[in-house]
Amino acid sequence: MDIKIKMKKGCFYHNDVWFSPAYQKLTIGARDLLQCFYTEVSKAKIKRDWKELNNGKLSFTERDYKELTGRCSSTYLNARNQLIEVGFIELTHRGGACRGDRAMYKVLFGINSMPKEKQKWRRYPNENWKKDIPKSKG
Repeated sequence: MDIKIKMKKGCFYHNDVWFSPAYQKLTIGARDLLQCFYTEVSKAKIKRDWKELNNGKLSFTERDYKELTGRCSSTYLNARNQLIEVGFIELTHRGGACRGDRAMYKVLFGINSMPKEKQKWRRYPNENWKKDIPKSKG
């Protein structure tokens, strides 16, 4: 993570995100982590349309979060779990098999090419994804 690049990035959340029950449930730490994941998405203009190049391969580590926000490990884990539970992100690769094997995630909001039916957060609180939260390996 290059903090200088991250500080130059940003995004606009539509009101359907801001006022959704899923977003309203998030703690400040989870909102910050959601922003961190979203700014990791690389985009390119292809034939007049913006395409996301790396969604599903996003990694924003606990260490990066702690360095950027000054918060502790448990805040990161609680925030990540909350984002999974309400449907804003999903785990695409568990990670941790060896040194450098990072967990990978997919952001499920604000992506132009993502159909509404794949945006899980829209179905919260009628559905939740608590079962998808990774269990501790210990």
